[in-house]
This record gives sequence, C-alpha cells and structure tokens, in this order.
Amino acid sequence: MEKMSKSENIFLTEKQVAKKYQVSTRTLHNLRKNGKLENGIQYFYLGKQIRYKSNELQKYFETSTLTY
Repeated sequence: MEKMSKSENIFLTEKQVAKKYQVSTRTLHNLRKNGKLENGIQYFYLGKQIRYKSNELQKYFETSTLTY
C-alpha cells in the first residue's frame, strides 16, 4: 500500500480555496458547472458541502489558464 504525504490528505472548503487562489466562490461554482473541474478528482461532496483536494487543485491552477 502506498503512503500518502500530508499534502495529499488536505481537503479545503470552498471559502479556503477562494482565498488561497484569489478567486471568488462563484468562479469555483462556474468551473464545476462547466466541467472544468472533475468531480472525484479535484473536488467531492461531503453531505451538502464541497471539499477540494488541495494537491489536485494546486496542479489544476498551475497547469490551466482560466478563460471566461
């Protein structure tokens, strides 16, 4: 079994992600709605709340150019 590093186990709320990457929560909503973020990879639902996987989201923002 492969050991996960601490950064792989960090899950952020929508507000934490918005603050960290300086985007609005509405932008995150639009990214999910338009299929720019993959459910189960970059984010998941915990009840009615959305949690983002820190390491996967970091990769997304490093490699993606946001266009509106």
